[in-house]
Amino acid sequence: MPRVELFDKSEVMERALNLFWRKGYEATSLRDLTEELGIGKGSFYNTFGSKRELFNNCLSVYREGGYEVLGQILTDKEHPIDGIRNFLTLHTQAMLDDGHARGCLIANSSAEMAHDMEMQNFLLEHNNIMKSKLIDYLFGGSLAPKAEIIADALLIHVTGISVISKFMKDPERFKASNEQFLKSLEN
Repeated sequence: MPRVELFDKSEVMERALNLFWRKGYEATSLRDLTEELGIGKGSFYNTFGSKRELFNNCLSVYREGGYEVLGQILTDKEHPIDGIRNFLTLHTQAMLDDGHARGCLIANSSAEMAHDMEMQNFLLEHNNIMKSKLIDYLFGGSLAPKAEIIADALLIHVTGISVISKFMKDPERFKASNEQFLKSLEN
């Protein structure tokens, strides 16, 4: 007999993702999850397996969305510096506009769970994919000789924005930092 779910799994995943994003993995209890998702423990375990499996799935959904957005932002601009400026501006604005000061789920998870080998592997894979996408974008233009270094520097810079924007909301400081970063690309 086919299994029938009494809830919209994608909606429940989105609510779980937002809960983990607000509270972090460690501070989110099974009780928090079942209450937030409006499902019982049995349904939770039957659908998601465990808290960690659900968290991993949420991180993967978040990551895939990030790849899609990065691709759209970069391909929107033909010149690499304009694409990077666009990426920095949109990322910074998104971080500053977040009234809950959540930062980036992946950056938060890297700070919270850096000791966890499975998380380290996930984060390294994520970083390599992001870096590869940036290198591919930069490779066709004047920044090609420095594409790998620029991709690394950009990922480090936006991670810093993601973390610092959680406690500092001064747009002028971020704008100045982003402009300095962009100037460094012209050397």
